[in-house]
Amino acid sequence: MRTTTRTFRSSRTARAGLATAATLALALGTAACSSDTDADAAGTDVSGTDSAGATAAVVLDDGWVKSSDEGMTGAFGTLRNTGAEDVHITGITSPVSTRVEMHETVPGGSGMMMQEKAGGFVVPAGGDLVLEPGGEHIMFMDLTDPVTTGQVVPLELTLDGGDELEISVTARDFKGGEEEYVGGGHGGSDAGDHGGHSGGHGEGMSHDG
Repeated sequence: MRTTTRTFRSSRTARAGLATAATLALALGTAACSSDTDADAAGTDVSGTDSAGATAAVVLDDGWVKSSDEGMTGAFGTLRNTGAEDVHITGITSPVSTRVEMHETVPGGSGMMMQEKAGGFVVPAGGDLVLEPGGEHIMFMDLTDPVTTGQVVPLELTLDGGDELEISVTARDFKGGEEEYVGGGHGGSDAGDHGGHSGGHGEGMSHDG
């Protein structure tokens, strides 16, 4: 009887041990699945953060646009990139113009000429891109409404990854001399055809500062 009793207790202990092992294995398996799920979720969050990081890293300081009744006008300021990677701007739109271009100023036969910048703007990592008269700038090619002094004009910048960045510039008066515009893809038009950077008033826009 004692031997039978010991054998019975030993079997019950074995069953208990197996049950405990099964429970432990199930718990470990569940934890592993949970860990994998968390890792996948974390990976998604990180990629999302990286995607949004480019737009969050770029700001426009002292942004302004030349007030104008019609035609064309230019916007200026300093694009500042606080991120660790270059930011490439491939397109710009604004509700006040049917077309907005990124321009540069280059030497021409009769002085400084303005033309669309091939490939768009690049704001260097940890650096600035200065948009100024006489240099690179944003060009409103065909105003749909007058831009009046003090008006806040919104712009939407498209980055090479497809992200979009919203900025705004404030209109101010600006007087100056005349420069020619080289209309890449627009028949090589100059200030005479487009009214210069003055918005069609013939005074042009100085990029001398």
